[in-house]
Amino acid sequence: MQEFMFFIYTNGDHMAAMSPENRQQHVEKVGSYLQGLAQKGVMKGAQPLALNGVVVQGDQNMIHDAPFTETKEVIGGYYHIEAPDLQAAVDIAKNDPRFEDGPWKIEIRPINKIDGINK
Repeated sequence: MQEFMFFIYTNGDHMAAMSPENRQQHVEKVGSYLQGLAQKGVMKGAQPLALNGVVVQGDQNMIHDAPFTETKEVIGGYYHIEAPDLQAAVDIAKNDPRFEDGPWKIEIRPINKIDGINK
């Protein structure tokens, strides 16, 4: 099995425009999807991310406040997934019910494991 990070992209605060009822339905629908992945042993972790933060830039130790890009698209959360290969990870992502609720994007990146970094 290989591990993958799914970066969940959204345009700003996607839930701000939802009614309280739609917001609750969205949370329940995505939560159920994630619980299903956990029960199958596929999900290693998932959390939403705050829309604010900072970027520390290497050579000059510069710090920049969010937003992190010139567009309104931000990474709103992540999934840490285990799957046999990249195609299986893509299939998992395609089933994410958040795509039913608007324009979302999931970037899938294989995790390269290097001995000695983590236990």
